Amino acid sequence: MKSGRTAPPGPAAVLLSGAAFGAAAVFLGAGVLAGSWPRGWAALVCALVLAALGATVLAVRSRSRSQGRSRTAHGAPPAADTPGRAGGPASASAKARSAADLAKKGSVPDLTKTGSVPGPARTGRLPLVSAAALWALALLASGLWAVGSGDDEDDERAEARPGARPTATTGLDPRPAVAWQVPGVGQKFDEAIGAWGLGSTVAQGRVDGLFAYDGATGAVRWSVPAPARQASCAMSPGTGEGIGLLAFSRHEQPCAALLAVRTADGEVLWRRDLPDDGLTGDLAVGGATAVSTEEKALRAQSTATGKQSWQRPHGKGCAPLAMDADATRTLLVEQCGERARLLALDTRTGAERWVRDLPVESEASASVVSVSPVVVAVDEADQRGTHAVLAFDERGNPRGSVPLAGPEGILSVRGDIGDGDSARPLVLGDLLITLSERGGLVPDIVVAHSLADGRKVWSHRAEHQTMALTAEPDGTVGVLENEGVGHVLLLDSATGKVRARIAPETDTDADADMISIRPELVPVKGGHVVLNQILMHAEPAAFALR
Repeated sequence: MKSGRTAPPGPAAVLLSGAAFGAAAVFLGAGVLAGSWPRGWAALVCALVLAALGATVLAVRSRSRSQGRSRTAHGAPPAADTPGRAGGPASASAKARSAADLAKKGSVPDLTKTGSVPGPARTGRLPLVSAAALWALALLASGLWAVGSGDDEDDERAEARPGARPTATTGLDPRPAVAWQVPGVGQKFDEAIGAWGLGSTVAQGRVDGLFAYDGATGAVRWSVPAPARQASCAMSPGTGEGIGLLAFSRHEQPCAALLAVRTADGEVLWRRDLPDDGLTGDLAVGGATAVSTEEKALRAQSTATGKQSWQRPHGKGCAPLAMDADATRTLLVEQCGERARLLALDTRTGAERWVRDLPVESEASASVVSVSPVVVAVDEADQRGTHAVLAFDERGNPRGSVPLAGPEGILSVRGDIGDGDSARPLVLGDLLITLSERGGLVPDIVVAHSLADGRKVWSHRAEHQTMALTAEPDGTVGVLENEGVGHVLLLDSATGKVRARIAPETDTDADADMISIRPELVPVKGGHVVLNQILMHAEPAAFALR
């Protein structure tokens, strides 16, 4: 005849039940309360602990039931046999007869035989052993997790440490997307004054001075700190024969302290205090000559000694709008009343080579895009006036004209020229290459026009906002895209086709706010350096992309 009681769960049932309980608790708890699923060692430890808890509970219940059934099977006296109940205690002879009768019916095991008691008594021990094994595994996993997480936390603290000195990238593969970075300095909206690409070194003019970073490591090779209570106010757009120009000023005072800096080691070769209102326009270096636009004249001096080479007083009723120079030619744009003109001077002597009246009949702004070939940008106040990039030949005769706003969108030109972005355009051969915005608020097109006749040669629409252009050593056009820490497109300068895309794989959250507005992109060996010219949030002053 079958018994009405069910058998206690076996070891397999105990383990499966405990594991199911543990897994459910882990994933429900993590998903609802923590908002994310545990992974790796965390998930394993949680599952083992909760599985062990479940197995322990089931094992205890199983053992309790087993012990109760063992007592019944062995003839445990019923409650009526306890002293003080009606009928009194059973006599020894009655107990013996009862046990003998049960033995004859086969209900009680023969205790005279050797061996362990069969049935539930043995089964009750196995769940406890299983639970103990799960607890041991949970403790082992916890120890391994603690060791591994300690190493991870050390790495996270090292990465998050503010102002950490940049270190060189080691190994060939993989390399970090951001090889190094220099923390930003100064106040919000402080603007850098320029940058020089010096081969393996990149120099940045910051509010606190001029700093040259090693392109491979980010270490400061040399610096020219701004004097106390002074800030950087101007620098030449380029260098000549290993020398560049830098200027400082006090708060709300003229930009009047001019220095010549040797780019090999940062040594200041000379310093001159400019008269009157100091600099009123651009600085330039052409070969061995430093040219400065001052209040009353255009002045030239030797970059090596500071000795004056020549000066040209501004024309009566004329004011300089823009100036730049190379070793042989200095270009000067002047506004004279409502007219404007372009002058070409000999950089070494200051002699006038030619003068060209510009198509201007109202107040205008201008910038020199290129000295050789001759390219200037002009933007008139008159809405129907000249708003274009103008090209000229070696004698000052007009060539092509490219509108600042037209079918190809609004072009970007350095300075407050037009309505576009202020990213620096490139002149490569006979092509003007600029960023352009069309149908949006930010530039996302790279377009090339012919300087000969102004026609469009090619255009490329980028996937993201385009921030800066640079001429690569191999003749391609480098384009900085505002995506993640920065993507770099390499375009064929003749066709605009994409030669390569440098898109570092990186943690977007960890590397957010890397690019500010008006960045400069400078190629270096093995990658590029991005220089943020205006700091908006927590962007670095400079960082290197690999």
